[in-house]
Amino acid sequence: MEAIIQSLYTTFLLLWKALWALGIGYAFSSIIQVFISKKSAATYLGKGTPKELFIAAMLGFVSSSCSFAALSATRSLYTKGASLISALAYMFASTNLAIEVAALAYIFLGWQYALGLFVGAPIIITIQAILVRLTMPKKLTQKALEHAKEKTEHNMEPSEGLPNSFIKMLRNKLVWQRVGKAYKAEWKMVYKEIAIGFLVAGFVATFVPESFFQAIFPTDLPKWLIVPIQSMMAPVLAIITVIGSMGNGPLAAILTNNGVVFGAIMAFLYADFNVPPAVKINANFYGWPFAIYIAVITAASAILTGISVHILFSLFGILPTEIKKISELTTFQFDYTFWLNVCAIGIAITLFILAKSASKEHQHQNE
Repeated sequence: MEAIIQSLYTTFLLLWKALWALGIGYAFSSIIQVFISKKSAATYLGKGTPKELFIAAMLGFVSSSCSFAALSATRSLYTKGASLISALAYMFASTNLAIEVAALAYIFLGWQYALGLFVGAPIIITIQAILVRLTMPKKLTQKALEHAKEKTEHNMEPSEGLPNSFIKMLRNKLVWQRVGKAYKAEWKMVYKEIAIGFLVAGFVATFVPESFFQAIFPTDLPKWLIVPIQSMMAPVLAIITVIGSMGNGPLAAILTNNGVVFGAIMAFLYADFNVPPAVKINANFYGWPFAIYIAVITAASAILTGISVHILFSLFGILPTEIKKISELTTFQFDYTFWLNVCAIGIAITLFILAKSASKEHQHQNE
C-alpha cells in the first residue's frame, strides 16, 4: 500500500511539473486552429513534393497535438486528395512538432531532446517518403482509400464561418468562444492519454526494477551497437506501454535514468503512432492490412531517425551529458513552475467559461 501511495504521489508531482506546458500549449494550439484555416489544404498536397511535405508539416505544427485527433485529421487529408507521404508528414508533425510536446521534452529530459524533435522532423518525413515510394502496394492503397472514404465524417472546421480580417477576429466574441470550444475539445481528447501516461510513469518509477530496462535496452554491448540496438527496441516499448505523444515525456525521463541512450529515447518519442490504440484506429479507417503497413513504415522511420539524430548530435558535440533525476522532477517547490501553473489554470478556467457560454448560446438559438 505504501508503494502504491508513493506511485500516485510521484504521478501527481510529475503532472504538476508539466501542467503549465499542457495548459498554455493547448491554449496556443486552440487559438491557431481557430485563426488558421486548413479547409483547402488537401488540394495542395496531392503529389508529395518537398514543398508539399513542408506545407503538410507546417499544417501539422499548427494542429492538435492529440495522437488520435491527428489520425482523424490525417484520414481527412488523405481522403480529400493528399498523397500518402504528405498525409504521413502531417500526422508526424501534428504531435512531434507540437509546442506542448516539445515543452514536455524540455521539462523532463532537457533542451537537446526538445531540439531533437525539430531536427528529426525533416529526417523522419524524408525517410517515410522514401520508404513509401519504394514499397507502397497500389492495390492495397486503393482499397484502403475507398474504405477510408466510406468512414469519413464531415465536421465543421473551427475557423469556418468567421470574419476574414485578423483584427475583426480578435474583436469578435464568437471567435473566442470557438477558441474555448477548441480548448475544451483538446482536453476531452487527451485527458485519458495524459492520465494513463503519467500513471504508468509513476508506477514504473516506483515498481519496475532497473533490470527490466536493461533487458529491453541492453547496455553491455560494443559502443557502436548500443545506439542501433536500443533504437530498434524503442517502438517495441511504445507498443508495450500503450502511451501516446502526451504521455511519453515522463516515461522517457525514467528511461534516461536507466541508461537508455539519446538516440533510442528519440526513437521512442517518434514512435508514438505505433501504440495499439493508434493502430486500431487506423484499422477502423483503412482496414487492418493498411494499418499494419503504416505501423511498419512509422516504426522503421522512427528507428532510422533516432539513430541519425544521435549521430548528428554526436558530430556537433551536443549529446546530453546530464540526466534529470526523477527525484528532482518529483519535488514540490514554489518556483517558476508554481506560478506558470497558476497562470495555466487561470487560462483554462477562462476558456472553459467561454466554451460553456458558446454552448448556452447555441442551445438558446435552437429553442
